[in-house]
Amino acid sequence: MSREPSPPVEAYAGVRYPERPVRVFWRGRWRAVAEVEHQEQHPDRRCFTVRLAPDDLSQDDTRLRLCYDYANDAWSVRLS
Repeated sequence: MSREPSPPVEAYAGVRYPERPVRVFWRGRWRAVAEVEHQEQHPDRRCFTVRLAPDDLSQDDTRLRLCYDYANDAWSVRLS
């Protein structure tokens, strides 16, 4: 069974990984995370609701939910 590749997310790793996402590859380009608005710790995953920083191509107010699955070492990304 083939698995969809994990979307690229770069995260800061302090005491644990992931401590905080810093940028995500979203809709064909890298976007910086302006703010982590919410985070949740679950036994099997860690989730963040983030607001992306505006850039030269997009001045939108995009919010994403990023979840890191510990067992699969993979990120999931969806609009929040």
